[in-house]
Amino acid sequence: MLFFFLSILFAQDPTENDSKSTESDPTEETDPSKSIPSDKDLEKKENAEEQLQYHASEDIVVYGQKEVDRRRKVLESNLKNNGYRDGKRRGEKVVFQPETVWKPSLVVYDSGWVDLKKTPPRFEPWIRGRKDNKWRYLSCIPPFTPMCIRAGGWMISKRRAQHSKTDIVEQHLYDIQFWQEAVISVGVQERLEVDLPDQLDEIWSDPSSRPYTERRKEILDLWSTRTCTPEGNQASKVIALFLEFEVQTSEHPLSLEDLAEIQKIDRCERRLNISISN
Repeated sequence: MLFFFLSILFAQDPTENDSKSTESDPTEETDPSKSIPSDKDLEKKENAEEQLQYHASEDIVVYGQKEVDRRRKVLESNLKNNGYRDGKRRGEKVVFQPETVWKPSLVVYDSGWVDLKKTPPRFEPWIRGRKDNKWRYLSCIPPFTPMCIRAGGWMISKRRAQHSKTDIVEQHLYDIQFWQEAVISVGVQERLEVDLPDQLDEIWSDPSSRPYTERRKEILDLWSTRTCTPEGNQASKVIALFLEFEVQTSEHPLSLEDLAEIQKIDRCERRLNISISN
């Protein structure tokens, strides 16, 4: 028994400087207000946003992947300042667990989705000290093992859990939306520049014996069903360009009747201005 208490004493930080280590103790709580940006911080973010964005048209703004990564780092930094540990990647998502176990864990997906879940139980030394000091685990040998099991995240009431989730969302709402905006913009641009042209080419260059009347109809339906939003308008322009330079220059162009029919069912009042040969 004497050896046990000597081991615990040895596991403690030997000097006052170590106790002031920059690494925080797992049981300490941080001030949530540190992660809430001030008006000056918000203004700096908006100025940086204006410098890094460029306009693809008068309707939508396009961001590059570097801007997505930069905004992701801002979110991760503010989470860390609010008492969250470094995230651990698990496939296409990164899990951020809090120092305080009853707070929710954040699951950040690469697609832009953010989920909050109860923090699972952890096995950690109950004595204070530097995190890299493995001697602290000597405090977890029997009969003190239960003191190292931290399961507060699963034992709190549903009401308190919901309240803590709401607090985290309110504190980081701006950071999450700031990052998601760039993620969505990159996804839209990839859709317009890569996915949609490939889809149109696959329809028109189908090696099967499908009649060209069906192919033209499928492309026209694709044009008419785009949403009445800036993103939908951009997609319709991409389809119109394909019709102009691929379909109309082929041996199976659109006729005036085809154009008139599709204009009748377009609910966004867009005009399909393409050349019609006599």
